[in-house]
Amino acid sequence: GGGDVDILTRAIVGEHVANRPPGFHSAIFGGAGGPTPILLACDDRQREAYLEPLMAGEITTCFALTEPGHGSDAHHMDTRAEKDGDEWVINGQKVYITNGPYADFAMVFARTSGEDGDLGGITCFLVDADTPGFEVGTIHRAMGMTPGTHAELHFDDCRVGEEQVLGEVDHGFQSAMDWIGGGRINIAAGAVGTAQFLLDMSVEYARNRETFGKPIGHRQGISFQLAELATDIEQTRQLYRYAAWKMDQGERARKEESMAKLRGAKLANDAADIAMQVHGGAGFMKDLPIERNYRSARVFRIFEGTDEIQRRTIARELI
Repeated sequence: GGGDVDILTRAIVGEHVANRPPGFHSAIFGGAGGPTPILLACDDRQREAYLEPLMAGEITTCFALTEPGHGSDAHHMDTRAEKDGDEWVINGQKVYITNGPYADFAMVFARTSGEDGDLGGITCFLVDADTPGFEVGTIHRAMGMTPGTHAELHFDDCRVGEEQVLGEVDHGFQSAMDWIGGGRINIAAGAVGTAQFLLDMSVEYARNRETFGKPIGHRQGISFQLAELATDIEQTRQLYRYAAWKMDQGERARKEESMAKLRGAKLANDAADIAMQVHGGAGFMKDLPIERNYRSARVFRIFEGTDEIQRRTIARELI
């Protein structure tokens, strides 16, 4: 039946879990292969066939939206699904799909009507990995993330039945955006947790590491960096929690969730950079988790909507 947890509680728990060495948060809250809110649109048959085994950890899935020619402009997708009798025929390609190489089924978005760029006319299909015409293509190695978890997906006259449509025909993109909105808050929450972990680690190091006869934490060149980082962490923490609270109240929070994601992405990168600078050469070595955080943080400014998309969303909400 699900966790029955609101958005704010889930985000706070995500922050807590992220306040650990790298890997733990992504393993628990990565979400790439597990159930997501978009699957609440499953009908009874789909719940039994897909959602329940997914929740039991018996199978995994992937969210197939991004294409080689379309990332931020996802509704300009080239993947098409055409009706042929009681079947849909899918043709197209997806790229950078997390858990793509291992998923037992994919949530595939394809244009089923309308014009290129329309928000409507896009449908989500549940496509089993063994469906003829569905193949995993190139498997990518990503910077700072678990290698081999992102892949291209190819659809060549891939046929699925009407029963594989998730939700309503032509209304899949709206469901995707609602899910991504919650994902942006989760990214901000995870960034806060990770930044807090790095700050605490750096403060401890600054207390104990001595140069020229006193701890480096007593030097303004170090202590002021930590003070700024602590302030940024608290600002982003309050921002994501306010955005989550608004969503839980049923209020529109596009502006706030984009603000939280924008600032969370910056925070994740700044925290890793400051932690590495405070630790000096030690931070650059793989003996400490800082260099992995440094590499992993960069993608925060890209996935779930780039920095530029967040700014555009905020501006649109204002104007």
